Amino acid sequence: MTTNDDDSSDALTPAQMLGLLQDQQRSVQGQLGGFVPVIMLTWGIAWLLGFGALWLIDGARPGFALPLGAAIAVFCVLLAVAIAVSTVLGIRSSHGIRSTRAAAFTGAVYGCTWWVGCLGIAALGGGLVSAGMSPAVANLFYPSAYVMFSGVMFIVAGAIWQAVPSVVLGGWTVLIAAVAPYFGYPTHYLFLAIAGGVGFLALGAASLAHLRSLRSRVVPAASGAATGASGAPSRG
Repeated sequence: MTTNDDDSSDALTPAQMLGLLQDQQRSVQGQLGGFVPVIMLTWGIAWLLGFGALWLIDGARPGFALPLGAAIAVFCVLLAVAIAVSTVLGIRSSHGIRSTRAAAFTGAVYGCTWWVGCLGIAALGGGLVSAGMSPAVANLFYPSAYVMFSGVMFIVAGAIWQAVPSVVLGGWTVLIAAVAPYFGYPTHYLFLAIAGGVGFLALGAASLAHLRSLRSRVVPAASGAATGASGAPSRG
């Protein structure tokens, strides 16, 4: 009889079971999104400094001019670092989470699409140069084309993984890519640096706030469910 009483007192109520399930969902969301603020902040800094370096080639003349080779090197290194950080943290965020074959296929195709798209834009630009595109127009075409492609990929990622912030960032990125050429060279680099960089930094800050909100809601609910399951204060 005593055993049955203990079993009934240890059983979770439907409300407590729902609370535990919601906590588990928040925990998984927190694990998957735990690296998002770092990734977004990394990309924000890369855009600010990278496009800023390209602007400094001619944008601050005659007072200052960054050599072409140095500016390109800074831009490429920052992009490489941002890509590496995104790749490493993206892989780490999925540790311990079971994935399906379909999800793995989707992730692999999405990742490869980045490289396919970038190579395609390079080939397209090379063809346009061969057809007579001037260096001045090429300076406008390449950055806007790559930025617009990035924006489309952000939107696709948001659609696949149902991430509204990614869709918003993608739409903003496509917009600034379309507007940038109207500023002309080299001001379009400064526009991309500020508008794009601020967009990433804002999303990173919003993601960090959302992550903290998720974690703050997990602890109290889990503690309440644990208290209910253990019977809280014992009665004589």
